Amino acid sequence: MKQFEARLVEAVKRKREAEGLSLRALSTVVGISFSTLARIERGEGLPDNNSKIRLLEWLGPAADEEGLSFENVALVHFRAGKNVRSGTVQALLRAAECLKRNAAPSHSEQAPAGAGENGAVSLSKEELERTAEKFREDLGLHDNQPLDSLLLEIEGVEIIPLRDSGCIDHATRVKLSKDACDEWSAMSVPLDQSHEQWSVLLNDCHSIERQRVTLLEEVWHILLGHKLTKISKVAEAYGRTYDSVEEHDAYYLASAALLPRKAVIEAVSERRSSIDIAHQYGTSPELVDYRIKRLGLWRDHVGKRVALVQN
Repeated sequence: MKQFEARLVEAVKRKREAEGLSLRALSTVVGISFSTLARIERGEGLPDNNSKIRLLEWLGPAADEEGLSFENVALVHFRAGKNVRSGTVQALLRAAECLKRNAAPSHSEQAPAGAGENGAVSLSKEELERTAEKFREDLGLHDNQPLDSLLLEIEGVEIIPLRDSGCIDHATRVKLSKDACDEWSAMSVPLDQSHEQWSVLLNDCHSIERQRVTLLEEVWHILLGHKLTKISKVAEAYGRTYDSVEEHDAYYLASAALLPRKAVIEAVSERRSSIDIAHQYGTSPELVDYRIKRLGLWRDHVGKRVALVQN
């Protein structure tokens, strides 16, 4: 195990045992799975940069005493793979700084209560459905009408496709649109401390269908007041935190806004294919399949019959 990681694991184990915490209890506190923590503590694997950030935050002052400090680099909403490469995160940070520098000055100085630090609040399935339905109603859409999220206008939110971002330097734009195209989807950058003004950088090297759901995910992160992703530099590499609860809710709401519940139920009852439904609503068939499964309609969709054997 590398020296930094070894010292980190030893410090975490010492504090955990001193506080009488089990590995399972620590898992709940720091948001890292029990199996991952157990493997790390046994020395059977290295913590990735995202796990390092969570463990260092939990150590608090003890991390500084052990010489394990890390650099807080940025707070943003960040749509990318959990283990996105350090170079891609660094390129996104350069883009975020550019967007902030070029934003109109804001007079708002008061940060919202608990901004970036609130605990995750998971909505129930029915709450998510009603929220998505209200969103479509506010847009004046009927169930049979598609929602093109790329045409949305949201107060205080500027949507910037990567190729239209005038301030981002050429090298960063090439990195994000070519080498790292498949590693990230979007990034939302707060432009003021009150989080009233935002820039959403959208990866437009992806298909239009993917961009539509990605953009809506970012919109829901903002509208729901989700805590910001913390991007940090640890031992010369960049990593970020990840909240699976809030990521789930944002993705669910994006899919529900694009594919309204009543319309999906009706389409399944009419035995329409996923490709046909996707074509009508401007989404991918994969998103239609996700939506059908989340609504508990998959058996009806694929026509699986059930019966009791007669004795």
